[in-house]
Amino acid sequence: MFGILKNLFGSGKTTVRDEGFPAIRETAGSGGERQSRFEDFERETRERLEAQSFEMPGQAYFSQLQALQESISDRRYMDAAIAARKSLPLIRKWLEDPKGHGKRLSLNMPALTQGGTMLAITGDRKGLAMLHDLVSEFDHLEEYRADAEKHLAAIDLFDAIRKAVAAKPGILQNKMKSEVGAEDGRLVSNLISWLEKAGEITRAKNGKTYALYVDGVEMSAKDASAVYTEPPRPGTHQARSKPGKPIELNLEKLTLVPLPPSPEAWTSQVTLPATNETFEDAEGAWRELTVEAIAPADRPDPAFRKYFTTRGGVLSFDDLAKSEASLGAPGAVMFTSEQGGPTMIERLKRPIYALDVHPEGQGFATRSKTNILTVYGADLKVDFETDLSATPEVAAGRRRLDPDVDGGILWGEPHLALNCIALSPSRDRYLYTFVDEAWCIDQCGKLLWGVRMPERPVETYHHTFEVGDMGRHTRTAVEIEEALKELELALPVTPDEIRQKYHSLARQLHPDLNPGSEDQMKAVNAAYETLTGASHEELQGKENAEDLLTFSATVTFTTGGGPDRLQAATFSGRGDTALLGTTQGRVLRIDGSGKPIDLYDVGAVPVRILETDRYLYIQTFTRLYVLEGDRLVGLQDCTTKCDLLVEEGLVLLVENKGVRVLTEAGRPLGIALTKAPIRRAGIEDGVLVVETRTHRGRFSGFRK
Repeated sequence: MFGILKNLFGSGKTTVRDEGFPAIRETAGSGGERQSRFEDFERETRERLEAQSFEMPGQAYFSQLQALQESISDRRYMDAAIAARKSLPLIRKWLEDPKGHGKRLSLNMPALTQGGTMLAITGDRKGLAMLHDLVSEFDHLEEYRADAEKHLAAIDLFDAIRKAVAAKPGILQNKMKSEVGAEDGRLVSNLISWLEKAGEITRAKNGKTYALYVDGVEMSAKDASAVYTEPPRPGTHQARSKPGKPIELNLEKLTLVPLPPSPEAWTSQVTLPATNETFEDAEGAWRELTVEAIAPADRPDPAFRKYFTTRGGVLSFDDLAKSEASLGAPGAVMFTSEQGGPTMIERLKRPIYALDVHPEGQGFATRSKTNILTVYGADLKVDFETDLSATPEVAAGRRRLDPDVDGGILWGEPHLALNCIALSPSRDRYLYTFVDEAWCIDQCGKLLWGVRMPERPVETYHHTFEVGDMGRHTRTAVEIEEALKELELALPVTPDEIRQKYHSLARQLHPDLNPGSEDQMKAVNAAYETLTGASHEELQGKENAEDLLTFSATVTFTTGGGPDRLQAATFSGRGDTALLGTTQGRVLRIDGSGKPIDLYDVGAVPVRILETDRYLYIQTFTRLYVLEGDRLVGLQDCTTKCDLLVEEGLVLLVENKGVRVLTEAGRPLGIALTKAPIRRAGIEDGVLVVETRTHRGRFSGFRK
């Protein structure tokens, strides 16, 4: 349910109160007037919460939504259409309910978008008529009316496409628009894609388009050679038949390194400025900027859309099989040496579902959706393969988490439970994660270690309504720098230094010892909260001015428990340790024997962890942390779509139309902007090279 709500409302925090736990209301302050204010506030809050409970559909709708999304993921389109149709009367009931003063949240409703496609592909005209009537009747659903019209047209287009492909085997996809008499070519291509996923049509790459065949119809030899067929499963290369026993980690025995907490999303997006120039040095950071047009024959192939720096060069991946090099394969990989020389291009053996490239290594590892781990060497050829889903440890994990067993938890399909892979720089070891476990194996199949994260604690969450502005929250990088100044500190800094400085200032500024210092004490408390995430409630009784608490009312509810899922994994710069990131926002370092040695907390899910010989980089959806040991030396706010590259002693944060360049320690150096989307960015002999589809910009010679 939480995942569904997160999809509905975006990447911000969504909290749902469990009805099994009563709300607890606490007050701070005293006095008749204050108590009266609190009672009025409590009543208004209760009424507001009760009204808000009717602003969302009931549980039955979300059950059908889950069934719809799971069925689409499994390509069970008839089941998906049934779930979509069952959702329609539930949406109607929600909108017709007079409770809640008629207010309804504006939700992303897949039942009216993807659900309409499912009704169309399965030929459910009656269901589409119900959907059309629903969105036409309620103005709240006005934004879905155009989609409803397209769904009504799609049901006939699906049939026309089927007939055209059956009548003309091998017909090219770019001819289908005129063949079926449609006006929207993109819509036709989209419907063909759905028919391919449904197994009704097979597509064979043919130049820049596809040859289409009804499934089962014999293809021409040329077209057949362009269709990828996944090789047989390799089996597991582990010799053990009995599962290893993971080390049950006890994080309480480790010293926690708390970092300024990372927000799950920014209230206002952190974006780079726009430019009307082909390339622009936004801050005058470089001495020279040269721009050149790229000849059509030399333009970067947009199919190679994922870039990773490695020892000796850059690996680029066509993971969607869009390039000519991937003909008859699920994709391709290209290596560009930093020393020059010819570019190497090889076809991939299996589709990429997960990918790991170590910045200090050569080669890479992929995992397919069927959970086959494939390790490639420096020559881009396959080193070895193994079936991760066939390991005894995964089998034991499934039994442990079986939802039919008391206390078990459902984690979905195997490719979702097997989340992360990582390859050591020398390719002699790899690791994979299964929900809350991590297993390290050598290339010969020997189990080296396994660890299991402790369960997430059952936690009490507080939502505080206050008169004043000292509530718990996260801050931007600029505000963190200001908080450091308030505590008379600056980067680099350790958590111990922050704590020591706070306690020293708190003793000096305590109102009992230093009357008149209340404002200074408030500023110090706020700065400490910004840097550590410790709210003013948690600071009570710890040498802060308790009497300065503002009037507040706190609604408390309990949640949590269950596995702390591993979301990121990598090997260290030297390859002697591994780093694991969890849903709780913790990053754990594991030594070569499976023993935990370091623990960091960034307050949000890490999406990438990368370590060089000297620095550790932890990236969340909103922030990049740079650490040297346990010292925070750099901090940068970033956007959700921001690629991290470390190359030639520089750090690049690559966005759609801009690159932020940092020192290896995370200090900002300059910002390069582009008018068109960036196709490729990197460092060549100290020069920042940025390429769009038609132009190349070279930023050289830092002024500082």
